[in-house]
This record gives sequence, C-alpha cells and structure tokens, in this order.
Amino acid sequence: KAQRSAAMEDRSYTKLIKLLLPAALGTVGMIYSNIHCISIMNKPRYALKNFKHPYKPWEVKDDESFRGYRATVNQVEWLVYAIPTYTFAVIFSPMYPVVGAVNVGQVAPWFCYALSVLYCKGNIEYLKGYMKSAEDRIPGFKLRLNAFKGMFFTLCGGMVCYGARSFDVI
Repeated sequence: KAQRSAAMEDRSYTKLIKLLLPAALGTVGMIYSNIHCISIMNKPRYALKNFKHPYKPWEVKDDESFRGYRATVNQVEWLVYAIPTYTFAVIFSPMYPVVGAVNVGQVAPWFCYALSVLYCKGNIEYLKGYMKSAEDRIPGFKLRLNAFKGMFFTLCGGMVCYGARSFDVI
C-alpha cells in the first residue's frame, strides 16, 4: 500500500478537498468546453483558402467561420460569470438543510456539478448551432442559460441558508 501524504492525513484538508471536488470537476469541464469549441471553430477557419495570420474574423467572407468566432467570444464572456458563480454555489450549497429524509446539503454540490455538465453541453450545442445559423444557436444558448440560472439560484439559496444557520433560524 502506498504511503499517505501529510495532506491526506489532515482531516480538515481532506474535508475541504471533498467539498471542492465537484467545484474542481465542473470548473475543468466548463473551461474545457470553451477550449473544445475553439478547436471546432478552427476547422472551417483553417480550411479557408485565403486564411492567414493575424486572423481578422471581421474581414472573413465565410459566415460559418465568423459566427463560430462570435460564438467563442460569447462563451468566454459567459465563462467569466459562470466560474465564480459555480464555484461559490458548490461551496455554499452544503448549507442547505435536511428536507424529509434527504440531506439536501450533502447532494447539492453534486447537483451543481450536474448543472455544470449541462452548461458544457449547452456551450457546445450553442457553438455548433451558431455555426449553422443565428437561429440554430438558441437551443444551446437556452440550455447554457438555464444551467447558469440553476447555479446562480443554488448559490443564492446556499447563502440564505448560511445566514439562517448563522442566526439559528434553521
């Protein structure tokens, strides 16, 4: 059996890592979905006969490449909001109380992780749809938006539960 590191013997550290695992997994997934979309967007761009660096997407006559570029810019803009919202939702969601027989606070971080997976799926669908047409981007955009809303409201609820616990309301 391999020897355990000092960090693995520290109970407070292992509790923190256990809490942050869904945050780390979802963060990696959401960032990777952006990187994956950039690689999808690059295929038609590099296929252009007149492609050269520095790339100036606003000058490209190919709609698919331009819309792909616009989609990836939009994804980066959304990621700036999604990552901190998601991370804090995972951190605060264990504050949810037990409801009936369900310890909501125990499953809430993994619920957030499921939302991050939906966010990633929506991100990729958004790019692929937008590269086809502006209208085809909507289903992916709505999926990503709804996953974000779920993360945002889970965060808000977790903060309310934390406040309520701090004042012995729950």
